[in-house]
Amino acid sequence: MLQLIKRRRQRKATNYLFGGEIEKARRLFLKLYEAEPGTPGMRHNIALTYIAEENFGEGERLLLEELSDYGEYYPRVKALADLYYTWGKQKPAGEFYRRALDSECPAEEKPLVRRRLEITEDEERFQRTRESLQRLSEGNELLAAERWQEALQAFDAAVAADETNIQALNNIGTIQLNQLEDPARALETFKGACAWSPLPWLRSNLAQAQRALAQQDIASKK
Repeated sequence: MLQLIKRRRQRKATNYLFGGEIEKARRLFLKLYEAEPGTPGMRHNIALTYIAEENFGEGERLLLEELSDYGEYYPRVKALADLYYTWGKQKPAGEFYRRALDSECPAEEKPLVRRRLEITEDEERFQRTRESLQRLSEGNELLAAERWQEALQAFDAAVAADETNIQALNNIGTIQLNQLEDPARALETFKGACAWSPLPWLRSNLAQAQRALAQQDIASKK
């Protein structure tokens, strides 16, 4: 019974995190950690809430503690690689992407890890990731203001600067699906994002685009 409650709370906290409700996610993850402080992964989840707020220093501290206590494990090594990549720390990002490849990296994750490792080995390409994140931020502001076409242009620029910018790809697909009502284009965009990393929320959006396209096909035949 206790394990069932724990799983429900973890799922709820994760939904808060990916839904952008960071404080709610952190509070739940902290409660879980306080209940079982010796369980691997607890500090990892709390770290993700800080990374979402771009508090990279606190995220790094928690992830490094997990790494020190529990050793090399793909999800935590990859999380550190992504943290340094987003933070703009080229050398440690490259180091941790190499370590991620050596830490039983899942086959479906290897394209992203390998490409980002290539990027960290090229100063010019890595600097372009800074531009990509800036355009992503601009696009998010435009998205919040419901300026869809301008947001789309910003996200397109983000992907042009860094093709592994999954968040920008996801946002492009979301606009294509919900605002432009073009599920066919959205489907291709989500497929491209999932080719880099088949994250659950990306797969969910891909499935939503597939359903919308099927409904559009049915409607066109009536």
